[in-house]
Amino acid sequence: MKLLLLLLAALAGAVGLGQLISAHPGVVAISVDGQIIRLSLALFVVAGTLGALLLSWVLTSVYRLLTLRSRLRRWRARRHRQNALQRLEGGLLALAVGDYARAERQLGRGTGSPLHYLAAAQAAHAQQARGRRDTLLALAGEGTGEVALALGVRRAEMQLDDDDALAAEQTLMPLLARYGEQRQVLLLRHRVLDRLARHPELQALLPLLRRRKVYPAERLAVLEAEVAVRCLGAAVADVASLSRLWSDLPKTTRAVPAVAAAYARALLDGHAAALAEEILRKALAAQWDGRLVALYGELQGAPAKGALARAERWLVDHRDDPVLLLALGRLCATEQLWGKARAYLEESLALRPVAAGYRLLAEVCDGLGEPALAQRQRALGLECATATPQGAGRSGSLVGRLEQAVPNRGAGG
Repeated sequence: MKLLLLLLAALAGAVGLGQLISAHPGVVAISVDGQIIRLSLALFVVAGTLGALLLSWVLTSVYRLLTLRSRLRRWRARRHRQNALQRLEGGLLALAVGDYARAERQLGRGTGSPLHYLAAAQAAHAQQARGRRDTLLALAGEGTGEVALALGVRRAEMQLDDDDALAAEQTLMPLLARYGEQRQVLLLRHRVLDRLARHPELQALLPLLRRRKVYPAERLAVLEAEVAVRCLGAAVADVASLSRLWSDLPKTTRAVPAVAAAYARALLDGHAAALAEEILRKALAAQWDGRLVALYGELQGAPAKGALARAERWLVDHRDDPVLLLALGRLCATEQLWGKARAYLEESLALRPVAAGYRLLAEVCDGLGEPALAQRQRALGLECATATPQGAGRSGSLVGRLEQAVPNRGAGG
């Protein structure tokens, strides 16, 4: 449509010009060396137009000849970019569908782009070809800006996949200096510290993880409890340092039974039974938990005497709790109340047979002067210990890991 309008406009202009010339015929005189050349106005206009077009064509041709080399370079560069884009698209599609060999071939064909080499390294990493992967990562270089961030993050992730946390930490160091609050960098920092079991540093990182919302609130609460359990378990059994570590924990973390159990275990190991009894009693008043009850049964010395009376009062609400009955049997055995200990232990084992209960009952039978019965209990304990644990399937869950993080000698299961 536009071309038609343009042709109509040109035709109208030509007709108008023709009519103008026919209505006003004229002569153009050109003097050259005393000679006068006369042309009609129409011929002069046509000749001038043709001459201008010819001059324009000549100048354009000369310009094209002079710029041929640069235009050829630009054409090659465009073609190179198009080919690189096609290889990138094909390689990423192959990477997405799991065709890692084709993805590596497509992406690693010398494009010179760091992102191409990074994607090719990812394909080689998926094939467990570490040598080729490291070569491609070296070709990718360090990059700048967001490219440097992407390269560093992927390098660290691959090193963690290789279980080389120290190398991943070295890769993260420059990223922490420049992108210290970037979510993916913080996530990798957490994974590195967790892999290296540097729990105090991990605990110091938790507020930043919360502020930057690296994890959902529920996951972060569980993570805080896990880290607290590990820090308390690894702390030196010094009451003052343990108390400072405990008071620095958020109230919500201290309220988790597994954390209170870890603190009580550390206090018991540090021979602070009175403080451990207070912590366990308050935690049990807030939430009944078998790990806390089992630890309550391990109290020794003066605190054990009052603990026995308190634990017996708990029977009113928890008569059929095998862990409480086992703890009562242990406390009675500590006080050498052999008859009461035997009754509590037999009742506990009737509800839930565990190896630790049989072992403790054997010791009670020795105290009662019944070696044959003690030997029988030891045999039952060995049989129970070699049987498949009923709770083995829980070890992979978060709850199972928290339970395993706190040695529960009282429960024995």
